[in-house]
Amino acid sequence: MKKLLTYYRYFFEYLKYGDFKSIFYSVMYVLFRKSHKSDRIIRTSVGKFFCRKNTNDFQFANYAYEWGVKKYLLDHCREYTVFIDGGACIGDYSILLSRFGLKCYAFEPIEQNFNVMQKNFELNNLSGKITALKLGLGAENVQKYFIFNPVNTGASSCTTDQGKANCRADIRTFDSLLPELQIDPDERILFKLDIESMEIEAIRGAASFIRNYPNITFVLEDKHTGQDPIQQALSDIATFEFGIVDNFNIFAKKTTSTK
Repeated sequence: MKKLLTYYRYFFEYLKYGDFKSIFYSVMYVLFRKSHKSDRIIRTSVGKFFCRKNTNDFQFANYAYEWGVKKYLLDHCREYTVFIDGGACIGDYSILLSRFGLKCYAFEPIEQNFNVMQKNFELNNLSGKITALKLGLGAENVQKYFIFNPVNTGASSCTTDQGKANCRADIRTFDSLLPELQIDPDERILFKLDIESMEIEAIRGAASFIRNYPNITFVLEDKHTGQDPIQQALSDIATFEFGIVDNFNIFAKKTTSTK
């Protein structure tokens, strides 16, 4: 039943903009993991998006994509002044939340995705208004090997096997970037982390930030890492209130206490 509702939302969103091609290619992707054979620009309720051929970029651009996460962000975004997207892929969340006046920082380590993200910011007249960083977030400042999925472009994962890797990317601790980002400690910060099992590393690399900034709420994917390890990593640094966003994501809202 949940899947049917999800498909209905996707269908309605494409239909709203007369995007029958995306309806067709959604079915093709579900059935055969195949997509459109040429680059396209589409419009959705989120904005305009450049969709690479043979990818599911059109899915990420859909307003119904990850609806549980979007609903949580939309329900709460007016409580915040800054949005940080760790693992931004094509930049859809930053494009969406920039409408509400949030200052947005989009981190994407994979060059192919970063370039498309930049194009999408241009298509939505957001160049220079969103801070885009071609970096991943982790526990140390290093370069790591990745397996970039050329079809499901948001599913790139870090690997220690250089033979399997098809790209490299720069990883930085969030703490090391704070002087450059110049985020005021008084800002109310909404921090989304969806980085394919690297969430705990990113938390450890942001320990000083977490301790010293009082108004932080994380939305974290726990699909690969699990809720308990993520909650423990955060609780080792400060005191948080935890809750469920959807089947694959939790929220963690910092309270006034630090450790």
